[in-house]
Amino acid sequence: MHHALLIPDVRAYIFAFIKEDKQMGRCTFAVLARTCSALSEASLDVLWSELDSLRPLASCIYAENTVPLSDEFTIETNNDTRPNFSVFNRYAHRVRKLDLSGQQRFLRRNGGYPSLTEDLGALLYYPLNSPLLPNLRHLAWAPGMGLNLLRHLLGPHLLSLKIPSHRWSSASTLFALTKIPGLCPKIKSLTLQVHSWDGHIDSELTQSTYCISRVIGSWAKLEELDCNPMTFEALQRLSGMEYLKILRLQVNTASVIDLPPDSLSFPSLHTFQFQTDTLDTAITLMKAMKRFPKSLKIDVFAGRSRRGTCSPEIVGVLLGLISRDALHREQLRHFSLNLPFLLGDNPDNVSEILRPLFVCRELRTLSIRMSSPFTLGDDDLETMAETWPMLEELELIDLRPRVAAHTPPPPQPPLPHNLPLPPITPTGVGQPNQAPQPPVLTFAAQHPVPMPLPLANAGQANQFPYLPVFTIPPPVFPTFPPPDLFFPIRSRTAEITFRGLISLLRICPNLYYFDLALDATKLDDLQGDKPGGGVCNRLVKYARLIDSPIGDPEVVARILFDILPELDPLAGPNALLPAPPQNMPPHNMAPQRWNIVRQKMMAFRHATTSQI
Repeated sequence: MHHALLIPDVRAYIFAFIKEDKQMGRCTFAVLARTCSALSEASLDVLWSELDSLRPLASCIYAENTVPLSDEFTIETNNDTRPNFSVFNRYAHRVRKLDLSGQQRFLRRNGGYPSLTEDLGALLYYPLNSPLLPNLRHLAWAPGMGLNLLRHLLGPHLLSLKIPSHRWSSASTLFALTKIPGLCPKIKSLTLQVHSWDGHIDSELTQSTYCISRVIGSWAKLEELDCNPMTFEALQRLSGMEYLKILRLQVNTASVIDLPPDSLSFPSLHTFQFQTDTLDTAITLMKAMKRFPKSLKIDVFAGRSRRGTCSPEIVGVLLGLISRDALHREQLRHFSLNLPFLLGDNPDNVSEILRPLFVCRELRTLSIRMSSPFTLGDDDLETMAETWPMLEELELIDLRPRVAAHTPPPPQPPLPHNLPLPPITPTGVGQPNQAPQPPVLTFAAQHPVPMPLPLANAGQANQFPYLPVFTIPPPVFPTFPPPDLFFPIRSRTAEITFRGLISLLRICPNLYYFDLALDATKLDDLQGDKPGGGVCNRLVKYARLIDSPIGDPEVVARILFDILPELDPLAGPNALLPAPPQNMPPHNMAPQRWNIVRQKMMAFRHATTSQI
């Protein structure tokens, strides 16, 4: 082994490179742990640092303390044997992060269901040291599991605790919650979501929210909090947390119905995210905030929203409250709004809806997700860019249902008049070029034959009813759409052209991601050597363009390569375009041609690199 591998910085760089390989990274560390003595301990630390199940730890107990039935020792002898914890102790102290919130991921990957209670029971079968994982820093508990089992994993070094979904139990929940702060006093990040069993909030649960808020307030240096206060008293008790920087809430009308204005203050808060049931609830919560942080995200549930209470005017009131402090206090920099319901029957101009935010000149991130149809032209986009010249991310997303509309095939040319008529066959007009069809099968159903009926005239021959005859037509197999159509395509109205996009890149030089509906069919006067007019942005490496209609892929590829030479892929971050299958029928869905655009851009990039 080279001595350079003993240098901590070199080893850290190599390990970071291995971690990026999501498929073979863990296998590589396992090989290093078995074959390289110098890197064995460091590789084991990485392998055991993050777990998503207790099964690996429980296996250490199973393997060393299970006597097979064929063994000559009896069960009584096995009970008297001292348990072996050597393997467990070798790995338990290496665990830094334990995520039990996604047991289904473990199920899909390993093909078996790991029982959390069984594995945790195996660890508690013998008198092990408490806590079981002494160096655990981050813990995410399994949804629906009791909190009394949680105490065996809590330790003095724990910094992050997530209880994403807990069903309220009047006795055990209060008992366990009051014990948690004493077991892990250094918690800085807490997620505590408590729900009722039937989905309805009863009076006992409402009264106990005071206890939950008191437990949350016991961590004086809490920096990140995610909870669902059920009354405005519980929400007010969270106010004044001095070190809180990130706050995520789930509120409804009952949570803020009596919340006074300017009653919530968080001195160190820089990120505020909340989910609510109506816009009116969001407005009440915004009125209660004395000041707004730099980052704000609002997500409105669609289930309880009534269309009559949702309109562009109400959205304007909400945005006006958000921008009220922009002139004399620290301005908003990151804003996200999700409105999954209709604002009206007619399309609304996004620029007009967002006009109250025009006073927030330092905006860096803007994400608007709407289910209502909206419009946005080149001039509107340029106005927004001039208003927010420091934009880094821009998303204007239409959440309407996705559609897949096929492009009708071109009409067939008219037949010449001198062609002979097709021959007449027993089955109809002949089609010489048609592929042979399977024959029609006819058979008599095997049903019991009824008895002959008596005849009115005895001189006539006996008349028996005919057997029912069924005709089976040729089998008709369903016609599946091309695989391209299964790609997630949004239904968006595209009015922005490349001219608007070029203006956005020119005015906002720090932009590195955008998701816009672009009309890539209007390519007039953009087919020269420099279609971007000298505008070139190398920061944009990911963008979503596949929802947009497209014209000539060759021209579009040259335009994008000129203004966005580093762009790849075209479906947004962490998304790959499917390869176009052979014999693709004509349709207007974007990925088919956008995949061609991507291939041509890669060819242009390769040619440019070869020339250099």
